[in-house]
Amino acid sequence: MKRPNTRSAFTLIELLVVVAIISLLISILLPSLTCARAAAKAAKCGVQLNGIGKGLHAYMAENNEWFPGVNTTGANMRIALGGSGRGVAGILRSRHDLPVQTWDWMSPILRYDTQLGGNRAERFQTLVNYYQCPDAAGVNSKPYSGSSPPDASDFRDLSFDSVSYLMPDSFSRWGGSTVTGRTDDYFGPGAAVVLNPSGFSVDTREYRSRLGDVGVPGEKIFAADGTRFLPDNDLLDFDHDWNPTYFGSFASSGGWWCGSTAYGVRSGSANWDGDAVSAGASNPDAQGRNLILSYRHGCVSGSLPTDCQSNKGAINSLFFDGHVARLTDRESREIKPWYPKGSIVRSSGASQGMTRVPAGSEVP
Repeated sequence: MKRPNTRSAFTLIELLVVVAIISLLISILLPSLTCARAAAKAAKCGVQLNGIGKGLHAYMAENNEWFPGVNTTGANMRIALGGSGRGVAGILRSRHDLPVQTWDWMSPILRYDTQLGGNRAERFQTLVNYYQCPDAAGVNSKPYSGSSPPDASDFRDLSFDSVSYLMPDSFSRWGGSTVTGRTDDYFGPGAAVVLNPSGFSVDTREYRSRLGDVGVPGEKIFAADGTRFLPDNDLLDFDHDWNPTYFGSFASSGGWWCGSTAYGVRSGSANWDGDAVSAGASNPDAQGRNLILSYRHGCVSGSLPTDCQSNKGAINSLFFDGHVARLTDRESREIKPWYPKGSIVRSSGASQGMTRVPAGSEVP
């Protein structure tokens, strides 16, 4: 007699065991996949910065080691807008050879591999959106409400991603000790120079925007990951004025100063030497809210950091010699990479750094 076919079925216990095994495998693999994606984005960002570094060296080779910034290419923009009988708005729209603002170091560099056409707003959008770090905050930013340039209407219908890369302003501003009588070297007589303010924590003294004045190129940061921040409703912004007062959308105070908008920490937290910092006392934009946005690389999870010790992220940094390095919070807090050689720490700045540097110290 032939036995009928029988079909075995999963019991409930067996099904639960299979589900548990799958869940375990997912919990093991997902963090690895997340970290792999983060590593790929960080690597792509580094490649992009490396390309910017090649453009920087091409620019310096053509300009006798001068590099772009507020006192070089920015001065050319101020001269063009101040010495013409045409309206400022018309010049901003038509002069495609000018940077998008005086603090813009990107346009002069990227013209070697990118056509920056259109009006100033469209070129601005290209710099922010096309050259965006893959790990940058995936949110739109808006024009800074405190700025109202003559061509502001051109920006209204365009969407902008968050700013990705910032140049330390200390390598763009000039020191006051040796500027007099030496401005002709780059942009001719009579051009106004943007000086390092006397109230800043570090005095750049005898510095100009030329490679020979920087110090050892492989030890100084030309540009690094970073972003801008608007405290109202915690919205990101960018300054679209053609001649901003302090940093604009392309510069920052760097990682050593505890009150930096891009890299600063929460007031009352400790620096890496254990000293309490006063971040935010004179700069309400600080308080560490940008740490997670600027130090955006690395497989980081958990609560948002607002002090240096809990910040596990890293920043990609382009150095003047063209190499790119990924720096942890601790590695990025030394004073040396952010200021020209020979700069002097003022007495008011001795307690404002993320590492302890006595007043009167000279930056190596």
